[in-house]
Formats: sequence, structure tokens, C-alpha cells
Amino acid sequence: MDHSDNAITAVRTRNAADVSARLDRLPVMVPHIIWISILTANLMLEYYDNALFAYIVPAIKENTGLSLGQIGLVSSAFFVGMIAGGLGGGRLSDRLGRRRVLVWATVLYSCGALATALAPNFELMLVARVVTGIGVQAAISALLVYIAEMFPSKTRGRFVSIVTSAFVIVSPVVALLALVMIPHGGPDTWRHLFAVGGVAGLLIAPVVRIFMPESVRWHASRGQTDKGAEIVENLEARALRRGALSEPEALPEAGTELTLRQLFRNKRVIRTIAIVASGYFGATLGLYLFQNWALYVLVDGFKYTESDAYGIQLIWNVVYVVTPLFALLAMDRVERKNMILAASVITAVPLVVFGISTDNGVVIVSGGIAGVVTGLIVTAYYVYIPETIPTEARGLGSGIIISIGRVGGAVSGVLGAAIYGGWGRFGLMAVAAASYVVFSIAVLLYGPRTTNRPLEGVAAEELSAAQ
Repeated sequence: MDHSDNAITAVRTRNAADVSARLDRLPVMVPHIIWISILTANLMLEYYDNALFAYIVPAIKENTGLSLGQIGLVSSAFFVGMIAGGLGGGRLSDRLGRRRVLVWATVLYSCGALATALAPNFELMLVARVVTGIGVQAAISALLVYIAEMFPSKTRGRFVSIVTSAFVIVSPVVALLALVMIPHGGPDTWRHLFAVGGVAGLLIAPVVRIFMPESVRWHASRGQTDKGAEIVENLEARALRRGALSEPEALPEAGTELTLRQLFRNKRVIRTIAIVASGYFGATLGLYLFQNWALYVLVDGFKYTESDAYGIQLIWNVVYVVTPLFALLAMDRVERKNMILAASVITAVPLVVFGISTDNGVVIVSGGIAGVVTGLIVTAYYVYIPETIPTEARGLGSGIIISIGRVGGAVSGVLGAAIYGGWGRFGLMAVAAASYVVFSIAVLLYGPRTTNRPLEGVAAEELSAAQ
């Protein structure tokens, strides 16, 4: 590279940093509200599919003739698809753009949901769940990266807290559907519920395309600074109608642009991905050991009737409504990695209490508290993961981290059965609690600081530490 090439690269880097700084200094405006509303609706549909499957397994078994082993494979197929979707979707979002991947991933998981509803046999249902998992995880990865890159740095945590309210809205809805429609509907009621989610996804995909611009930082990372600047100028014009804007914060300049290949040869970047991925793996394993086995523990371990167990889970889902409120209050005030460890330690207590309790009230309260705090941990990781990776590799890096986390979900079924069979409910909940705490310690010690910091500042600090 000669001096003229170096000069062009330096100018491009300065322009990219300038556009990002101008984006970060903007106040929260109507476009931000529109974007987050669309993203929340999208996440609601993604979560609806996953949550629905967990509740309608008995109906599927009864009305399709699938064996319990086949249903277990179908359930695991969704997580296999999510692992592939995190990797493939993340890589494509770095190459093609965050919005484009979000649109087509939404179409993909919607088609997967419709295929699940129409599947006449085990083989086609297995394929349908893999396809759905690919689309769901690709969409979630692109969605989280989009929030990190397009919303002001001082409000990123709050906006992720808002988007995760999708879990709060969908959880009780799906629980009520399971209680009301499945027992009293016909043999194809579960198919109709999947179809509703699929059709809704196909309707929201064009809304994403029409109302959401491409990520400004993605444009800048691809050398399309002019396109990013045009988006920022339109937002600034809207903001100036409300008053003067503060001066953009001076952002660090990397000096050279690193390619995706160069970033993935950087030991610091690899270390950060490994640390955050291990933490998210532990959190996901702990979450699914609790979440996916709680109903079975209530029935088999505590000897509740299935109706009473469903009722308790409904109470937990209603209590879960406070999770986004806590996240809104704390997410941008506490350093992300500190919150992850603190919440992991806190959630370990109700998990262990749930595992050893014999009192009905304690079971309900401890399970409800565990649900709220585990939700805070998920939100914290959703904010933290894309913040830790440089823009040029943010899609793929986030996809790798989330995919490794999904391995925790994939193994939780087999591992949970082995632990419960050998150590009972206390052993199951103790392992879930330990998984949260142990894996979060490395994140606290070695993960980067990100709260209220420009993404460029986090990346520059990480890369300069490597040098």
C-alpha cells in the first residue's frame, strides 16, 4: 500500500468515525421508536414459535403418532438450526447488511413455521424445525447488531430492554393458549397456532424493509460512508427541529481498516469472542436446565398435577413482566459485565432454593424470582455481545458467540435428564446455578467494558491492547 492509499484509508476512517459520533449524539426520536417497535414485534414472533413448541409437545405426540424419541429429535433440530443460523446469518450480515439479513431471515423462519404446521410426517417436521431455527437465530443476531449500531450509545441497554419485552408479552399468551385452546380444540389446533405465527412473520418482513434503514456503521465498514452520512443527515434534520445538537464526541481512529480475515487472526478479538461465548454458554445452559425442566420437576419431583404445574408456570410468566422494567432502570447505569456476574450470583440462590424446597409457597416464589433474574441476564448478554466485537466482524462474531450459547440449549435435554436421574431436582438446580456463576467470572475478569461507550472506542481499546 503506497502513501496515497494510506491517505485515502485514513480519510475514510476519519469520515466513518465522524458519522458514528454524529449518530451517537442524537436524542431519542420518533424513528428510534418506530424501529424498536418493529424489532420488538419481530422478536415476539421468533419467541412465539420456540415457546409454543415447548407447550404443545403432548398435542403433537397425541395427534401425529410420533414417538417420544422422535419428538426429542425434532426439538433438538431447532437448536441445531439456531447454531447454523447464528454462524451463517452473522457472516451474511457482515457481507450483505444487517437489514437485508433481518428481512430474509424473517421470511425463512416464517416459512419454517408454516412447514411445521403442514408437516405430514417426522422427516419433514425435522427439516421444518431446522429451517425455522436457522431463520430465528439469523434474525435475532442481525436484530441485536442493528440495535447496537443504530441507537445512541447511552441508550443501547434500554432499547434492548424494550425489545426483550417481547418475552414478557409472548410468555403468558402462549401459556394461556396452551391452557385454553389445546385441550378444547381439535387435533389440528397446534398446526393452526404454528400457521398464525408463520403468516404474521411474512407480513412483518416487508415492514422491516420499508421502514428501517440499513445500519450506518455497516455502510461505513463497507466504505459506503456517503450512504451512512445521508441517513445521519436526515436524522439530524429531524433532531434540529427540537433544538440545537451537542458537538459529536471525538472517537478514536484505528489508523488502518482491518479486514474480517485480519480481525479473526487478532488474538485479542479471538480471546474476547472465546470469553464472552463461554459466559453465554454457561448462562444458556443454566437457563434451559431450569426453564425446560421446571414443568417436569413440578410434576415428577413435587408431585403436582399437570394442571397445577401449568398454573404455576402461568404465575411465573405473569411475574416475569417486571423483568424489562428492572432492565430499563439498570442496564445503562451498571457496567454490563458487572451486572452479568451480580445477576448470576443472585439467581443461583432461588435456583438452589427451588431445588430443595418442599413448601408450596416457596416453590412458587423461588421459581418466579429465578425467572425474573435469569431474564435480566439474557438481556444483559443481548446488549453486551455485539458491543464487544469490531464493526467489520460484528455480525459473524456475535453469531459465533450466540451459536456457542445455543449449544448449551442443545445439550440441556440430555444433560438435564442425566443429572435429574442421578442427583434429583436439587442436583439439577445446583448445576444450573453453578453454570451461571462459574462461567460469568471470566467475563467479569477479562471481558471489555462497554456501558455508555461508543462502539469504536471499545474496538480501539481492544485492538490497541492486542498491539
